[in-house]
Amino acid sequence: MAVRLFISRAVVALAAGACVVASAQAADSLAGKIMTVNGPIAPEALGVTLPHEHLFSDLQPPLDTADGWRAVGESKPESPEEIAFYAAPLTIERLGAALMGKPNRDNRRLDDEATAIREVTDYKWFGGRSIVDVTSIGFHRDPAALKRVADATGVNVVMGSGWYEHGYVGNALDRRSVADLADEIVRDIRVGVDGTGIRAGIIGEVGVRDASQPYEKKILAAAARASRLTGAAISVSFAKEHHDQIAALQILKQAGADLTRVAMGHANPIADNLPLMQQILQQGAYLEFDLLGDAPHILTEVPDHDVALAIVELFKRGYGRQILLSQDVRAKTDLKAYGGSGYSFIPEQFVPYLKQLGVDDEQIAQMLVENPRRLLTLAAAKSAEG
Repeated sequence: MAVRLFISRAVVALAAGACVVASAQAADSLAGKIMTVNGPIAPEALGVTLPHEHLFSDLQPPLDTADGWRAVGESKPESPEEIAFYAAPLTIERLGAALMGKPNRDNRRLDDEATAIREVTDYKWFGGRSIVDVTSIGFHRDPAALKRVADATGVNVVMGSGWYEHGYVGNALDRRSVADLADEIVRDIRVGVDGTGIRAGIIGEVGVRDASQPYEKKILAAAARASRLTGAAISVSFAKEHHDQIAALQILKQAGADLTRVAMGHANPIADNLPLMQQILQQGAYLEFDLLGDAPHILTEVPDHDVALAIVELFKRGYGRQILLSQDVRAKTDLKAYGGSGYSFIPEQFVPYLKQLGVDDEQIAQMLVENPRRLLTLAAAKSAEG
């Protein structure tokens, strides 16, 4: 009996060791490539890229209570008129109020595949070749739908992994360790999401509302660990009312992340804060201005014009290699079908405006092609500890 037990344990140990070796070999074979929902591609195939978008997502708070809405930084519709507006379909008569921030359930949901295909095709017409869908866990990822859009349009789609803000995830991660969370991200990248075989190619968006809280520290540490194990980059986003970028970078660095593989998203609100932008860039991270084209502009904290001026200044200071541009389409009112700017705003409108300010073709290619390509190209995998 003892001999059989010894042999059984030996077989298990050998099998586990074989899995580790096979997993490491699989990770090494992906180094230097970019993982899309249709598998790995050569970096040169990426082209003009939007590094922070959503094709399918759902911004409905999981807890439809006053506390649940507060957890995501919003107020629950309460009056009969507000409740009726929230439950109604998003028609042209309701677009103005929805654009001004009045909650509408239909507006918060990107779920129409035919519309997504039309909007992505429009982006392709303006020269777009790739989109990164950073819809992370808690934000209603749909790997199969992403693949169908990629197949229908011929646009490369890179899918995200990791966890969104605490208000959208709740307490589901409380009893899970950093290593366990990292392992799930690793599976998403190396094997596929939820048995689909469709693999993620970036870690994010990692949603940070307050970097001092245990939830944010845990998901950032898990992202750092998974990044080391897979070579995938990390995309972090921040709630507009908090500027926790430096604290988040410190957490990532302490957890072993390579900060040159980190994109600090939702940077538009700090485009008028040059010292803070430089503090982030000096640590090696990318600045991702991914709220371009937001409407209405009267509600925009820092207008696109000021972002454009910041870009000009950052190029003058030698930071051109660390600038990323995107739009964060996340609601129906962001789509052209509902009067928004769609996925084509940057090549269609923002690039011509940058050129008026003196940004040349080489600099534009750097932001739209070279920088996303460098970010998304998988690095060589390392051990979790270093």
